[in-house]
This record gives sequence, C-alpha cells and structure tokens, in this order.
Amino acid sequence: MAEPQTNDRTSSVFARIAHSYQQLVAPRASGLPNLLVLTVPPIAAVVVFVVLVALGISGSSTGVFHAFFDAGADPNLIAGTPRGVRSDEWLVQSSWIVSQIEQGFPLFNGSLPGGMDATIQNDLPVWDWSTIFRPHVWGFLGLPLDQGMAVRWWLPALAVFVFAYVFVVTVLPRFPMTALGLATALLLSPVLQWWFLPTTLWPVAWCFATLVALHWAFASSRLWVRVVAAVAAGYLAVTMAMSIYVPFIVPAAIVVLCVAGFEVVSQRAADRLAWKSIVLRLVPLAAAAALALAALFVWIRTRWATIEAVTSTVYPGERLEVTGTTDTLPELVALVSAPFQRMLLQTDIPALGGNQSEAAAPLLLGVFLLIPAIAVALRPRVGTGRAVRRIDWRLIGPIVATVVVLAFLLVPGWDWIAHGAMLDRSTSSRIRLALVLTALITSVYLIRRIRDTGRPAGWWSVLAAAALTVGSSLMAYFALTGDAMPPLGVSWILVTVLLTIAVVAFPRGWAGAGAAALLAASVLIGWGVNPLYSGVYDLRDTEAGRAVERLNEARPDSRWVGIGGFIPTATLVQSGVLQYNGVQTYPPREMWEEIDPAGEFEQQWNRLGNVNWTAAEGAPEVSNPVRDQILVTFDSCSEFAQAHVDFVLSEQRLDQACAREVEEFEGRRAMFRIYEVVENG
Repeated sequence: MAEPQTNDRTSSVFARIAHSYQQLVAPRASGLPNLLVLTVPPIAAVVVFVVLVALGISGSSTGVFHAFFDAGADPNLIAGTPRGVRSDEWLVQSSWIVSQIEQGFPLFNGSLPGGMDATIQNDLPVWDWSTIFRPHVWGFLGLPLDQGMAVRWWLPALAVFVFAYVFVVTVLPRFPMTALGLATALLLSPVLQWWFLPTTLWPVAWCFATLVALHWAFASSRLWVRVVAAVAAGYLAVTMAMSIYVPFIVPAAIVVLCVAGFEVVSQRAADRLAWKSIVLRLVPLAAAAALALAALFVWIRTRWATIEAVTSTVYPGERLEVTGTTDTLPELVALVSAPFQRMLLQTDIPALGGNQSEAAAPLLLGVFLLIPAIAVALRPRVGTGRAVRRIDWRLIGPIVATVVVLAFLLVPGWDWIAHGAMLDRSTSSRIRLALVLTALITSVYLIRRIRDTGRPAGWWSVLAAAALTVGSSLMAYFALTGDAMPPLGVSWILVTVLLTIAVVAFPRGWAGAGAAALLAASVLIGWGVNPLYSGVYDLRDTEAGRAVERLNEARPDSRWVGIGGFIPTATLVQSGVLQYNGVQTYPPREMWEEIDPAGEFEQQWNRLGNVNWTAAEGAPEVSNPVRDQILVTFDSCSEFAQAHVDFVLSEQRLDQACAREVEEFEGRRAMFRIYEVVENG
C-alpha cells in the first residue's frame, strides 16, 4: 500500500525541480533571456578558451612537419591526426605568420623581393590600425608563438559558439540546454571543421551577432542594450570583410539578408509596429553598419593598389560560378552526404569532392524541415473565436534563404540574376555554409512558432520530412557502393537515425530531443577532424632551419631559392629570409621582373599561387601544374641565378656547375642540402 505514496513523493520532487528550473530560466519582462541564462554558458566557454590559450593548445595541423624530420610519435600531438589536406592552415598561413614574427610584424612582408601587403595577405599579424579589427591575431603581438596560435585558433570558434548560443536563447529564452546543444552542433558541422579558419568562422559569428542585434532592437526598451548588440555586429562585419574571402562571406550574407528582411516584415505584420517605430528601433544597427562601412572604405582606399593587384590576377581574378552546377547524380550525392562524412576522417572520397574539405557537407536539417516549416508558417492561427490566417514571416526568412541556395545549386539558367545578387562569387562547396546556418535558424524559429500557437506540425508533413531524410541517405548509400569505394561502415546508419529524430522532433515541438539528436549526429561526423596539438611545429628549430638562419646572419642580404617539395619552401618562408618561394596572394612585380623580365610567362605567374622551383637547364620557365601552383625551373648558371640568387635549399641533389654544396642534413624522409651559387666559369 506504500507504493502510491512513494510515487506521489517522487512526482512531487520532480514537480518541484521542474518548477525551480522554470523559475531559474524565466525570461525578463521584455521576453529576452535573464542574465543567468544569457551569461553562464558563454562565461564557461571563455574559461575553457583561456585555459587552452595558456597551455598553448590548438587544433593546428603543423604537426604534419614532424614526420619529415623526426622519428617516432610526435610528443606534441595530444589527440587526433594532423590533416595534410588543411595545407592552407599548417603550410601557408602558419608559415607566413612565423615569417611576420621574424620580421617584426611589418606592414609589408619582405620575404619575396618587392614584398607583399601583410594586411591583405593570409590574415597576418601586423602593427597597423586595421589590426584593431583582427582580434584573432592579437595574441601574436604580445604572446609567445604557441599561445598566439591558440588565440588565433580558438577565438573565432568562441565567437561562433557564443553568438549562436545567445541567438537561440534570445528566440527561446527558456531553453538554455537546447541552445547549448545547437551552438555546439553548429561548431562541429563538417563544413566548419574541414574549413576551420578565421575566414570561415567570422562570417558565421557575424551572422548570429547581427540576428541577435536585430532581435534585441525590437525586444529591448533599453537603448544601451541595443547599442551594445549593434556595435558587436558592426565590429564583426569589419572583421569578416577584412578577411577578403568572399566565397564564405556570400552565404552568410544571404542568410542575414533573408532572415533580417522577413524579421522586419514580421514586426510590421504581427506586432503592428508603425514603420516609424521600426526605423527608430533600427537606428543603432544602421549607425553601426555605417561606421563599419566607413572603416572599410578607409581600409580599402589606403590599400587600393594592392586590391587592384589581387583582382587583376589571372586566377582567381573575378572568379564566378554558374548556377545549377549540382546537375548530376554524383554531385547531388555529395550534397546529401553528411551521414557518410565520418569516412573522410580516414581517406579521401573522390566521389564526394576533390579532397576532404571540398567534400564537407552539412547536415541538411533546414532542407528536410522545409515541408513542415512551410506548413507551420502558413497555417492559420487561432484567433478570438475564428481562424485568422496570419503568416509567420519570421519563419519564412530562413525558408527563403534555404530555397535560394538550393536554387543556386540545382537550377541552371539564371546566371544574370545570381550575378546581380553576388551569389556567383561563392562556389558550390562553400555556399553550403548557408545551409549550416539555416538548419539552426529554421529549427529555432519553428520551435518558437509552435510554442506561440500551441500547435505542432501535422504528422503528414513530419513523416514526409522524415521520408526525405531517410531517402536521401539511401540514395547516397547505393550511389557510393561499388568496387572503387572504401567500406561504408555502419556509422552512416546511426547518423541517419539521429538526423531523422531531429527532423521529427523539431516540427513536433520537442526542442530538447531535436537538439540532442542533432548534437550527437554532429559529434559523430565532426569530432576529430582537427587534432589537439600542443604548440606549433616551428621549422626554425630544425637543423635545416637553423642552418638557413646562420648563413643568412653571415650574409644578411642573401637571396634564396627552395627546390623540391613543400619543406624547403616552408623552411625559407618561416626563416624570414629574402627568397623566391612561397604562396603569393598577388605577384610582387619586382620579383617577377627579375625572374621573367620579358613577361613571357605572365599568364602563368600572375595569379594567387604557391611558387616553387625545380632543377633544369637554361633561363627560368614558368608553368602551372594546377591553377594555384607556380612551378619555375632553376639553373644556377642562368643569368637570373647569377644576378639574384645566393643560396639554394634543396631536397634533391643539385648537379649544376654553378652550385657548390655547403651543408647537408638528413631528415626522416628526405636529405636536405644547402648550395651556394658561385660564378659561372
């Protein structure tokens, strides 16, 4: 007879806990989240950030260098695997950062003859006013290299997490745990993880910062709150724009324009705000936008010659994408391949893209939710005694953004419209970033609509979305099964099940279940893409690097050429010596006038590309093995070498009459030699 009393007591305890929790997360009178909900997870994230920076731990893949110089396991590798495919990070940008440190953070990096503007090139630390808007490089200016790299790695990720979390609790102030799950799932998206760079992450942070500022503009009666939010959005707009990587700016801008535009319509239609009131509410955001544009105008105006040099290159020049490029079954499979992304941790899958980064696909939650989201957005709301059709314009915003991106990918023939809207400045693999953003926004707005109306989506639309989710995975499975494919494993089944749960949960109003399922799926396919690495593998500390610096100290004006693979190039760049190797954002004219005085090979060298050299006879000849690689032939007896080159760092024996071997070093995978260029004859 005691069992009912026990059950009653248990129910009472749970009821009290639930009541206390609801009081704890109760929003302000304005509908915005209370201070506890708003600040606790971001503060916890900041604490983690500070610890990681203090320890000098990042996700950099500079440990790739270890295998070329040292035997045994890398003692600095904490977890995971350095990713060779992330060469833009560990080979290019990290090497140029070390070069900047060597040279004292100049405005123009002088490693290549003629130099290059370091405020444009590879997002480098510079003593310049524009660095105010590049907080991720501040660590290099005042901290050791290891800690500076940790700041650069984690600060943009911290901004993404914080602003995504604040956005979710702004819309759903009683759901901090849901917000925590969704913000983490966003950060673990394969698209963000495989393209993990400040140029990728700042557009995401700006997107959510802007949407937060927009919501607070209408919800908060306190001017200072609206101003602070607007300033954050304006600051991040400048940070994002100074990355000058348009392919990731475009998808974020598409989402912001669509969502913000329909948010304004929602305020006018649903809340019946007068246009004057709407305009007044948006004054701080408009002022922040104007100040951001002014800062960018000054930045562009003072660097116009560099920008002209970048835009006048053969590649990328004005690189434009046509509409409807996802027009074959393999390309469609690549778009819906998120459940199979875990395979990319082990190997390239050419069927999904040229490499793992190009193959990175988002969990298409926003796409699969289109049917129930449209049904809920257009469904009549129950008014006073009768059905009143009131469209949820807020929910229409991410729906439209999703449809625009899908149309760009799938529907050919409207290139002139896409060009006018600047959609064609992105690419099919990079514009997928928009679908990462709309997945979160659609799910959050859908939950908010269901809570406002008390009516979840009908089962017909939910089951249709679930069928689309499962069907896309099955289509990809059968398309990827074949003799040339690696084993697909079973993880894709679990990811598909989790994604299907999320697709069912959000339209039915089960926010916690949806967020948990999406987070679990994201962990399965996004965790482990990048390693945890202590410090930076610094090539200046290798035997070859020390020899280069020693010879350069003895002859400070000496000029160098690196021959062979990427190791000689990276070693010379990091050493900060004057040399003819390295990734050029645009061609330094002085350097190419020395190499190719007649301009015979201008089509080959007038591009963004990695300049490398190979031994051959005669005057330098320039070719492009691929569009972003510039390969130049080197003969130590040529007129160019005799006039301009003093030393050569080579991975191969240089059997040339005008090359005298100075030093030799044995690496784990290659023999490195330094040659002095001597007079011909």
